[in-house]
This record gives sequence, structure tokens and C-alpha cells, in this order.
Amino acid sequence: MSDTRSAIRIDPDVLAAIRAGAAAAYPNEGCGALLGPKADAVRRITSSLPVPNIETGTPRMRFEVAPRDYLAVEDEADRRGLSLLGFWHSHPDDTAQASRTDRAYAWEGLLTVIVAVPEGSPREIIAWEILSPDEPFTSVPIEESVTGRPITVISTFPAI
Repeated sequence: MSDTRSAIRIDPDVLAAIRAGAAAAYPNEGCGALLGPKADAVRRITSSLPVPNIETGTPRMRFEVAPRDYLAVEDEADRRGLSLLGFWHSHPDDTAQASRTDRAYAWEGLLTVIVAVPEGSPREIIAWEILSPDEPFTSVPIEESVTGRPITVISTFPAI
């Protein structure tokens, strides 16, 4: 078995929803859940659910998902016959590189997708995953699901 996973494919409307959510949350971090069919060889994200950032101390630098919101996401995924594949969050006025805090709070088996939002305009997007508990984040290529083209910049997708 390879120690890296294949690219994730994200539907264009999901990319647009992530872009809109990241812009709307600025200057704070925004976040949302990423849903798709049960993971096979190709992981495809077909839906994004907005999730409130309940961080009160430093919402510009961190996000927190309430347990009730996490459970609601799991319930909605089940209702739709989908799986929770990960979460996206934004980095206001920073890059889409994962921070130590991002790694410390990430869960093995769930993607972490980060969107850079310089001056309120979503731009760079990078997906990350943990391959084993003691490993650092590994970046995962993102492809647009319809065309298969690589995605590194989210600003090309219109806000919905």
C-alpha cells in the first residue's frame, strides 16, 4: 500500500460555497464540513455544510466546532447517504499552509482543507491529511471534479 493518497476531487459548487463562506467570515476564520460518498479509491467532495466558528478568544486565528454542530453534521451526512470526509477553514490574512495548531487538532482520517483569505478575498487552497498519528500533515492534491484540473487557487470559482 502506498503511503500517500490520491487527489481529492471537489465539485465546482462546493468550491464556490467554500469561497463564499471564507469571504463572509473575514476577518475571522470561517469553517465548514466536507461531505461525499464513502471514500473509495477516489475521494469526491460533493457537499459543504457551513459550521459556526464558536471560538470566542481568538476567532481571527482559530476556529472551534461545537460538539452539537459536529453531531448535526454527522446526522446530515447520514441523512444524505454520505460520509463526513473532513472540514475546511480559512486563514485570514495568511497562507493556506497548515499551522502547528491545525496539526494538533486535526483528526486522522479526516481531511483538513485550508483557504488563505488575504484582505478578505479567498485565494490559495490546500488540502492536508494525517497518514498516521505520529506523522506531520501531508498535502493532498485537489482536482475540480468535472474537469479533473488541479486546483490551487479558489478565487476562480464565483461566490454563490
